Amino acid sequence: MGDATSPANALAVGDVIDVDGNVEFDALMEVNSAIAIEKEIAADTIGTLFAATQIHFLAFVEPCTLELVDLLSHYYEGIRKSAIDSLLEIVRTFYDLSDHEDWVPGANAVSEADLGSYNALLIVLR
Repeated sequence: MGDATSPANALAVGDVIDVDGNVEFDALMEVNSAIAIEKEIAADTIGTLFAATQIHFLAFVEPCTLELVDLLSHYYEGIRKSAIDSLLEIVRTFYDLSDHEDWVPGANAVSEADLGSYNALLIVLR
């Protein structure tokens, strides 16, 4: 029986139907394709690209973020993980781009600069 992790291990129709004629849904849910792998790589690259190019990538952040959010419900776990990693990298990069103060132990938990950065992030993500 193929495990559908690569084209060489593709599932045949007989592999997903058991002796009684019932469909094995667990086997169908493990399907992976080259397109899914490409989406995973692309989703992983978006966050890295924004972190490297920073302000020069701002024009593309909103459409990329919307695509990454759409990928959060994908059936393939690798795509969901890469989308989450890139979304978190986008947040980290926005924080790096903001004029933030260095953290000081015992200081106020929220400063005006942090609120401004947070509000700017919310505006961009809308």
